Amino acid sequence: MTGSGNRSGLVYGVGAALCVAVAVGMGVRLIPQAKVGDVDPVSAVVALAALAVAFLSARQSARALRSAHPVAMEVAARLATEVQRREGQARTQLLGGQGRTIDVDFDFRSALAHDARHAEPVGRLNDVVAYYRALHPQRLVITGAPGAGKTVLALELALGLLTDREPGDAVPVRVSAAAWDTERPLRGWLIEHLVEAYLLTRSSAEALLDGGLILPVVDGLDEMDADQTPGYASRAARAVQALNAYQHGRDVAPLVLTCRSGQYQALREVRVWAHDAARVEIRAVDSAKAAQFIRSRVTDVTRWRPVLDTITDHPGAVLAVGLSTPWRLTLATTVYEQREPETGSYLRDPVALTRLSANSPELVRDHLLEHFIPAAVAAHMVAAELSEQCYPDHLVHQWLRVLASYLEHNARIGRTLGGVPLSGTDLVLHQLWPLAGVNRVRITVLAAFALIWLIATPILLVQVGIGFSVRQVVGAGSPMIGVVYMAYASWSELWPAPALINISKLRTRRGRRQFAGHLAGGLGFGLVIGLGLGPVIGLVSGLVFGLANGFMLGLTAGLVIGLTAGFVFGFVEGLADDRTAASWDPREIVKFDLAGGLVIGLVFGLVIGLVFAARLVFVPGLVFAVVVVVAFGLTFGLRFGLAGTRYVALLFCIRRPFTTRPLPWRLGQFLNWCYQAGLIRQAGIGYQFRHRELQHYLAHSPPQPAPSTR
Repeated sequence: MTGSGNRSGLVYGVGAALCVAVAVGMGVRLIPQAKVGDVDPVSAVVALAALAVAFLSARQSARALRSAHPVAMEVAARLATEVQRREGQARTQLLGGQGRTIDVDFDFRSALAHDARHAEPVGRLNDVVAYYRALHPQRLVITGAPGAGKTVLALELALGLLTDREPGDAVPVRVSAAAWDTERPLRGWLIEHLVEAYLLTRSSAEALLDGGLILPVVDGLDEMDADQTPGYASRAARAVQALNAYQHGRDVAPLVLTCRSGQYQALREVRVWAHDAARVEIRAVDSAKAAQFIRSRVTDVTRWRPVLDTITDHPGAVLAVGLSTPWRLTLATTVYEQREPETGSYLRDPVALTRLSANSPELVRDHLLEHFIPAAVAAHMVAAELSEQCYPDHLVHQWLRVLASYLEHNARIGRTLGGVPLSGTDLVLHQLWPLAGVNRVRITVLAAFALIWLIATPILLVQVGIGFSVRQVVGAGSPMIGVVYMAYASWSELWPAPALINISKLRTRRGRRQFAGHLAGGLGFGLVIGLGLGPVIGLVSGLVFGLANGFMLGLTAGLVIGLTAGFVFGFVEGLADDRTAASWDPREIVKFDLAGGLVIGLVFGLVIGLVFAARLVFVPGLVFAVVVVVAFGLTFGLRFGLAGTRYVALLFCIRRPFTTRPLPWRLGQFLNWCYQAGLIRQAGIGYQFRHRELQHYLAHSPPQPAPSTR
């Protein structure tokens, strides 16, 4: 998945194949009829070779045009603004929709060697920016117990750095460690993330990294392996080794890393740790801070008096331990502040927590997780004021349980596909298709190809006629060769790169101006290519039509092909220029890919239809040309938008009767609704469960029955 660079290469590759196919078809039809002296055979050979050379030159020129990118400092400034907006939203959501944080303390934990210098022995969340800036080099590893607030601390650091950012300072960009295929270089992974998550061009992403303008915040090292004690050959160990080798020039590059204490300690035992870094460990929330947090979150403190007294008087008891992390405290206040919509009465009494605590902290955790989804759904319905789609909590539980089970299965067995690890934490829509079965989804895509041509083929055969003449073989066989190739490519390519073509860019004046500039440049470039191809095609077509007619026909075909390629180039580059979305959510990648694939496919279908309409292969009929435009347009659209096509195929395959564990038809909308309800969070180009504890609980929980209608 390499972004717009590979996609433009594919555009020109297909363009070259179309030109060669047209030339071959003409050659098969015309050369056998030529008389000696009508055309120099050497010229025909040269003409065929020139077609491929012309498109190869076009591809190289396109690459050269893409190399001109905005100044890295300007791109970094725009990126900083977008990162600050997104991570601010993520922080608010992780804090339960409020801005109040627990000022957790953390302690410096010395490594066996290679610590960063100037690390203070103790720090606090509110002072984390100053703590980080004092380090030399500026490398920080944040560890702690599950739910201790590692991600929140990393977000607090990132937002603090962005608040006081000066031009030239690195932009902190958070990436999910679980999404990193450690067989790929760290630099390539970061570039891919910037391209997909922030819609930068590849050249701009490379410029930011080369200029030291990106501070990677690698979140969740502990989520890379199913084993709770990762060894020397684990993915986490390979990731740490790659981070140790990450440099900017001759100096080690700054970075931030988060990991659970247990997994990081297991890596230390096999002598793997982050070099030139300061490792800090977040302390458990003490009783005083826990009580202060509860008072700041609840509306009626008197209801919570038994809980407050218990954790204050018995700080080492089960209840205090069970509520010793920010995540558990957020769960508790969410669950026990749920109220009846009609009367406003509270559904649960916090005193129940004091009774549960007699057994174990894990019982407190499971009790809170059991009631979290109904409480979060109810709170969201009140906040949304029933102005949007609402889902019953038993269906929310059922659907999230399916997704959690899929992720847990991937993590437990270390599942891979095509050499790429399937994530155990991230729900990325265009990469989620293996959920419904790898072959089932790919067969569904092939069925879409077959359906298009089952409808189109009878119409084409009526126009061409059934027989074995050269005209009939070329007219009927050429499309099938293209379709078979498209079907094969769609089956064999497991991880297609999304197009990332943002149609919404045309809504702004600046976006329209940039698009018009790229489109004009592309059409001008295509005009030059078309004028160059015209005489080449004219040499071949002159066999039958004579030099004058052949030249005009060749010029027409060359202009059609060249201007089409220029339009596609301008369209792709004009809507894939450096930008950050005004309102970003992970669903847009699928939308961009489907829209871009459909437009590009219809353009290619149009050029083929025009070629046929111009009688370049001697197939008459307007109906034929129209059918060719639609059929080839849809075929190319499915292929160019393969990432989005696979997602649509997934939606078909996760419905009854194809599965016994169905998911909603509008899966992306449901996940976005869950994000708004605080059940999941956005992470780069995908979603994650609000906390790994919630994912694990749902994957192993029994299904919830639908409420009785009596």
